[in-house]
Amino acid sequence: MKKILTFSASIGAGHVSAAEALCQAYQEQFGGEVCHVDFLRYASPKLSKVVEQTYYLMTKRVPSLYRFIYEMEDRPRSLSKKLEVYIGINKYVELIKKFQPDFIISTHFLPAAVVSYMYNRYPIPNGVVLTDYISHQIWVYPHNQLLFVAHAQMKEALKELGVDASRIKVTGIPARPSFKKDVNRTEIKEKLQVYADRPLVLLMSGGNAIGPLTQVLESLKPLRDRLQVVTITGKNRQAYEELQLMIKKLQPTWRVLGFVDNMHDWMAAADLLISKPGGLTVTETLISELPMLIIRPTPGQEDGNTEFLVNSGAGIYIEKVEEISLIIEELLDNPARLLAMRENARHLAKPDATEKILQEIMFFLTNEKAKYWGDDLPFISLPNC
Repeated sequence: MKKILTFSASIGAGHVSAAEALCQAYQEQFGGEVCHVDFLRYASPKLSKVVEQTYYLMTKRVPSLYRFIYEMEDRPRSLSKKLEVYIGINKYVELIKKFQPDFIISTHFLPAAVVSYMYNRYPIPNGVVLTDYISHQIWVYPHNQLLFVAHAQMKEALKELGVDASRIKVTGIPARPSFKKDVNRTEIKEKLQVYADRPLVLLMSGGNAIGPLTQVLESLKPLRDRLQVVTITGKNRQAYEELQLMIKKLQPTWRVLGFVDNMHDWMAAADLLISKPGGLTVTETLISELPMLIIRPTPGQEDGNTEFLVNSGAGIYIEKVEEISLIIEELLDNPARLLAMRENARHLAKPDATEKILQEIMFFLTNEKAKYWGDDLPFISLPNC
């Protein structure tokens, strides 16, 4: 069985989640050997910490600066494209010599750049999973042979950027297997102790809860007698403690949770999601057939995700947080519209994306020259795989 090396980067949780989904499926369904590496943390832990903190600070405090950088990078020879290839080259060489992969799949553009740059020296078949619903030049490198995208319009956009159509595969974005299980919503609600007589609104804002959760909860208070609200703050302990105090008088129909490992259950039980539109959040929401109200998208890729959901009828963009209660009240009074949004989400969802990507990889390898590795290689310690 072929060995697959997956690269991600902890700049936004979605890249890691997509890589983990691929690894789990390859092991469980294909019985293959796989190694997942958070490339930036592996190559330079200190630099990774700085980049992660800068990303979250910029998207939370100075989103206009992030938009400027995003737009500046939407060109073939941007500055970051020139710099990215030098991050972790030595570590990359060590890793591939030890693991000797038959295929490399990247769920972040940074390792994809390194793989492409080193291809002439190490011609390992490889591909890239675009983890948003918009194409961007920063994902395009000459020696990434396969590009996996979420929908057909992204393929057309990549073709306009000069990518050969045969390299682009419309598969969807990988999601954790737990999201694909058939569920009984009534049983899930009972397990989660969700009231059957009130619609459930799920509120979150990424793994670090960097969005306007306090303002959203304030705006929902006029609907306190019609809704139950569960807010998930992820790894943001400060937000968890602050919001717990805020809703103290609204319990038990309003709850605040920290990190959860059963997001699939909460999405299955919910009637409506209020969230930032991260790529993996959108993917999981569509698989869960859950209507989405979009708040405070990060400029750039999340603008593209927002446009995709709104144009497809599966989401509503909330420009002003103060308008949320009015929009939700309109939806509650018009259940046919909520049902239509659920149907649109179901049509957009690609729950088999993980398997399709792996099948494309296997097909590609059977039609490519085999890559043979020599035996005279030094022992090099691998990260935990």
